[in-house]
Amino acid sequence: MGGPYRNHPYGHTALRVTTADVDKVFDYGRYGRTWGLGDSEGEGILKVWNNFNAYIAEENSTGRVTTGFVYETTEENATRILQFFERKTSGKKPISEDRTKIKLRIEDYYALGPNCTTLSVDAIKTIFPDIDRGWSVFQKGLGLGMMEKAAVTARGWPKHIFMPADLQAMLESPSAKKAKKINKYGKSR
Repeated sequence: MGGPYRNHPYGHTALRVTTADVDKVFDYGRYGRTWGLGDSEGEGILKVWNNFNAYIAEENSTGRVTTGFVYETTEENATRILQFFERKTSGKKPISEDRTKIKLRIEDYYALGPNCTTLSVDAIKTIFPDIDRGWSVFQKGLGLGMMEKAAVTARGWPKHIFMPADLQAMLESPSAKKAKKINKYGKSR
């Protein structure tokens, strides 16, 4: 979970999957053209990182603190998450590629979902279907300003957790599925 920083109060969610042979970070966002009220919509670009250090360096360059929740699972389960993302990227042509990542446009991004949090939660639910148990208690819109919360209220709050800080609060709560460990990366400015 990437915390907020000065120009981006919403935070960010990405999902890292490691096996004996694979170490990938799935990082989805509005990394292309944007539109809609307050740029709430955009080209949904999935960055598939093959180098965690490069990913976390990019996150740290923003001045944010990233919190990593580590959940132990089997190779078979990790493969199921990788297959989830393979289905999302099947038939998509890379927008760009370098030695650390590939970028693919998968589906349009919308602030209330699909977004970075909803995609990551959907992927992890393939192996931990109750990871978001009790989500509605944590649906506070942390990171949203007063006007943004009013707009969400007028439209109707989604029936899923969608804000990174809300997800982090949920995962840190006593009722959450316990992480094997929690790592912190970076320093806030």
